[in-house]
Amino acid sequence: MKRTIETNVQRWKNQPSRKPLLLRGVRQSGKTYLLRELFGPSFPKVHYFDLERDSTAANIFKRDSLDPEELIKALEFISKSTIDIHSDLIILDEIQASPRALTSLKYFAQDMSMAYIAATGSLLGVSLGKGSFPVGKVSILDVNPMSFTEFLMGINEDEASDVLINLDFEKPLEELYHNRLWNLFAEYLTIGGMPEAVNCYSNLRNKSTLQAVEEVSRIMDNLVTSYLADIAKHAGNVNSMHIAEILKSIPSQLGREINGNAERFRFKGVIPGKSRYRDLAGVINWLVASSILLKAPVANRGEQPLSAWESYNRFKLYLHDIGVLSTLADIPLLKRDAFIPGFYKGWVAENFVAQELTASGIHQLHGWHENKAEVEFVLQSDGISIPVEVKAGKRTQAKSAGIFAGKYSSPLVIKLGFWTNSITGRNRPTLKLPLYAAGLLADHGRIEQTISFSSSEVIATS
Repeated sequence: MKRTIETNVQRWKNQPSRKPLLLRGVRQSGKTYLLRELFGPSFPKVHYFDLERDSTAANIFKRDSLDPEELIKALEFISKSTIDIHSDLIILDEIQASPRALTSLKYFAQDMSMAYIAATGSLLGVSLGKGSFPVGKVSILDVNPMSFTEFLMGINEDEASDVLINLDFEKPLEELYHNRLWNLFAEYLTIGGMPEAVNCYSNLRNKSTLQAVEEVSRIMDNLVTSYLADIAKHAGNVNSMHIAEILKSIPSQLGREINGNAERFRFKGVIPGKSRYRDLAGVINWLVASSILLKAPVANRGEQPLSAWESYNRFKLYLHDIGVLSTLADIPLLKRDAFIPGFYKGWVAENFVAQELTASGIHQLHGWHENKAEVEFVLQSDGISIPVEVKAGKRTQAKSAGIFAGKYSSPLVIKLGFWTNSITGRNRPTLKLPLYAAGLLADHGRIEQTISFSSSEVIATS
């Protein structure tokens, strides 16, 4: 299972001195696998400590002193293994279970910067007390569910992955490759990007479709159950039942509009007696902080920074993984691809784009709504705002994106849909990309090159 984040982890290793590495992400997003199986073999020895399951290891960090040398000696004692801080990898898994262990990373950064200390954590944003997080003393990397590109590599479709990664925005993709990628994209929408589900599907997809579906369904049902268990365990003062109800409501919230587009989150009707933002702010913030939900504020103007035009109670919520979304919606795997051209299109496509942009490194999503015009996503790049319209059907009109571009001087309009890539328009070019290429939009270099190409070439009006 290849992950694109491996490059960043390797870059961390190659630094002459380093802060401890902290991998954040939802449960079962592949954090531990990344460190132990993909990254671990590059070290002479790997010392692994699960602070959630191993109370002896967790208790080491409850001592008064968090001196790194003393901690290393204690870890050596319980593991019955010598730790070479100059060459070995030390993994502190599920570090959120021990806030003092997280605090200790500060002292490793200050006093033992040569050591290879790597930690993983789920629910870090919601399960820690004040003062636990070592701000500025750790190198943080977010581990998301597998993107479409990683999914292709995970199911041994490396050639298709290469075609997608090297897609030339200015040169239409041949139909042969486009059709293949589109069929694989339907598989991704069906399975999602949770590593265990992808690995299972990869092993069984060419043997038995029925068996693959049954196993993936079991995995995803168990995953949702574990999320609900985490909510009950870690919610603290926030009402866990309300958090669970908000999570379960996301499919119906996204699919509310009859035209298939995702709708802004509506507070009324989810929980009896709770009809305003302030009634639900705590539970929504809990799910966002846990990385289970992706929040996209809807700005009412397009000037940068878009955050200046947010409203605290106007936003969309998406699931972190398209497979989890479908599981919560209770749509059987064998029927999911049949929904793509029908009802199960706009909001699923939009959730996919949100997921891909996040996995590509865009940490804050934004939409736009002004008067009657609305754009699903807005990219911010070097002082300019670029509207991105998501189309699940064959219609290509983008009136709202055009309104945004005209009002806020955008040099480019981007449309994602059921077509291959092309650039049209003479005065303000429109870049049309297939939905499966959404993850490429985080590449500022590609966008700048497209803008430059469009301004220097004579492009036929569509």
